[in-house]
Amino acid sequence: MKSEIVNVTPQKAAEWLSLNVENRPLRRTVVEGLKAAFARGEYIQTHQGIAFSAQGNLLDGQHRLTAISEMRGVSFPMLVSYGVDDHAFQVMDIGLKRSHADALRIDDRRVVEVARLIAVICSAKRQAVTPLMLVPIIDAIQPTHDALISFCASSVKAWSSAAVRVAAVTSMLSGGDVDYIKTTYRALVLSDFDSMPPVARALYRAYVNGTVSASDRNDMVARCLVVFNPKKAANSKVQIKDNSEAIAFVRSQFLHLIEPDAAAPKKMTAKESAVKSVLRGNSSRNRTPALA
Repeated sequence: MKSEIVNVTPQKAAEWLSLNVENRPLRRTVVEGLKAAFARGEYIQTHQGIAFSAQGNLLDGQHRLTAISEMRGVSFPMLVSYGVDDHAFQVMDIGLKRSHADALRIDDRRVVEVARLIAVICSAKRQAVTPLMLVPIIDAIQPTHDALISFCASSVKAWSSAAVRVAAVTSMLSGGDVDYIKTTYRALVLSDFDSMPPVARALYRAYVNGTVSASDRNDMVARCLVVFNPKKAANSKVQIKDNSEAIAFVRSQFLHLIEPDAAAPKKMTAKESAVKSVLRGNSSRNRTPALA
């Protein structure tokens, strides 16, 4: 077996893909995720690359090569190995996959969970979320998330979930009443019914009764954005007919962190403006600056 570094162009990738005769089924979601990651400049050369068998068949790298073949004007230096034993395919990519926290070497997995859910919400094309995609999100949310967790470090299945924390962090960063949000969050996590505003009690009851599911993360984010809004504190119900407006609000706060082209703010439609007005708290006390 021998190896060398080769600058892989779209033309070279397409040529090598013609040798892909006995590989696993191609997953388009993986390909689209790689293309997006390459376009964001996330590619880093490692010891992992492209592998060909002694017979010249492609053993490893079909997703990377497919992604590159569908791009234009790019070239990526990759380690290419030739003469690899055919049986090596049976043991490729079967090790324990690193989590995003492992890859980023971050001890606090909770902030990574929140960043990952934000990235998923912002990825309209459902592209794969990469560790490097999370870095700017983590940088933006970590001080606020740390403050939330410091105020209430307890964990329970539903109320300290990533979806609830996404709603809390988004509300705080978009100018919400920090004290109200943290106090309401802690009341939910500790099941402190007496300290909950009526709107939080309503959501808590709905969850206990089974009419709200914590597994529907977008729905939970939308409902908690209402709960963390002091303007809605006296509400006796949390009614969400369509969570798309709330999800669009989260995207408006964070999309520019993973898609630089979205950094320039666009003029809001009347509907978007109304959503933002509804979701924001009206207290001017203890507010953090809104995201740029």
